[in-house]
Amino acid sequence: MQSDLSEQGRAAARELGQQLPPPERIFSSPADRCLQTVDCLFGREPDQLDPRCLEIDLGWFCGLLSTEIAERDPQAWHDWVYTPARTRPGGGETLAELQERFVAGVRDIQAQIKEDEYVFLATHGGCLRTLVCFDRDAPLDMYPDVAMENLTMFALEGDRIERGGLNLKRVTPQLLA
Repeated sequence: MQSDLSEQGRAAARELGQQLPPPERIFSSPADRCLQTVDCLFGREPDQLDPRCLEIDLGWFCGLLSTEIAERDPQAWHDWVYTPARTRPGGGETLAELQERFVAGVRDIQAQIKEDEYVFLATHGGCLRTLVCFDRDAPLDMYPDVAMENLTMFALEGDRIERGGLNLKRVTPQLLA
């Protein structure tokens, strides 16, 4: 399901974009929210879209409120909330499947980056949570505990993301300037 950024989200992205150096290249999820975020941040379109950077496939959960899911299938909602690492939400994608495809996408993007090139990747919180678990060699059971506010930014240090590599660092605009 596609959804647009709210006016509040657009304003926050425009404000953040004023503090960021312009990237040489931008990679992005093809989701509308990511494309709109890139436009608000940098006033341009991404150079490359990668569907592996899309958010988790929630199956029939997609587009429903949590109350609607719980009403329709209380056990499915309970499993997703309390055991997300062992659940296929709405018959969609598991966290392990999300992590596998997103890590592969990030590695392919990293392979395209030239030395000292500053690039930006616009993606989704769920993708980033699984990447943080991978980087820390943490079980996906930790997924709900990874704090991820809107417009959270990370920098990848090193040539390649590795399981347990600890080369993913949360950054602020001041650290990028």
